[in-house]
Amino acid sequence: MNETMMNITAEFTTAATKLSQIPDDGLPQVAFLGRSNAGKSSLLNALSGKKKLVRISSKPGKTREINFFKINQAFYLVDLPGVGFAGVDFNKMSEMENGIRAYVEKSKNLRGIIYLIDSKVGLQPIDVETIENVRAAGCPILPVMSKCDKANQSEQAKTRNAIQKILGNDVKPLRLSVLKKVGMEEIWQEILSTVAVEAK
Repeated sequence: MNETMMNITAEFTTAATKLSQIPDDGLPQVAFLGRSNAGKSSLLNALSGKKKLVRISSKPGKTREINFFKINQAFYLVDLPGVGFAGVDFNKMSEMENGIRAYVEKSKNLRGIIYLIDSKVGLQPIDVETIENVRAAGCPILPVMSKCDKANQSEQAKTRNAIQKILGNDVKPLRLSVLKKVGMEEIWQEILSTVAVEAK
């Protein structure tokens, strides 16, 4: 395992429902986004080395605020509500959508978004819409094919091709399996590369 992944301090700092509650200490932020149940919480726990840093529920749509976790006192990993918002009424869904949009468009410290797409389920219309909105806001986005241990080669290829159709053939989606620890080091390197810009 990469040494970087073995020396992590991670702490929950705040759950924001509006922009005024977002940390404004100047530290860079990398956010995680994707459909409900795409595996964001499991990935954050695995990256931090803490099994219970982020609550995981058997019911999709558990995350309803923007949760901030300070890593090594140097930057934040940010858990955004899952798009699609399973089990959420219309008014709450609209509120959450607006909250995510405001954060992505207006946060001064957001440096990039890691977007999780379930390898077996594939790219859905809500994914395409969300990815296009993020790109329109000018925020860098890294597509990650999650749960690749549950998808066969054909399903993974279909998902990869769909992602490249939207983002371009030069984009290489990362394969991820938290269970089998596939792609973890690559994601950490992408995160560190993103936040390192702030240290220069």
